[in-house]
Amino acid sequence: MTDSYIEFQQRVARIHDAQAPKRFFFKSKNSCTVNDQGHFVLRGAKRRRGVPWTGLFLVAVAFFGVKGAVMAQLGNDFYQKQVARLMPASALERAGAWTMQADPISRWVALRIKSLS
Repeated sequence: MTDSYIEFQQRVARIHDAQAPKRFFFKSKNSCTVNDQGHFVLRGAKRRRGVPWTGLFLVAVAFFGVKGAVMAQLGNDFYQKQVARLMPASALERAGAWTMQADPISRWVALRIKSLS
């Protein structure tokens, strides 16, 4: 082998080593295939789904978790009084009171949090 080929291979190895940590965290979403004629065909990433279900699920879990933690901290009676105080107010406060009403999920979370302390 010639010296230039060995140098080239060493440079390629250094480039791959330098990019290795990036490839671990940032995986390519492209797909590479070989067609019948032996040519490489590089296709772009697949279309993502329209609704970010994971993010919406995490927001719902966080919402019910915080609501249950507040219910556990304040107590159910005081919490219900505060929610009832918001009912006769403006439309925005009524919407807030409606979302903050005690529901089975937040009650369950509050019971679990109370049992921990």
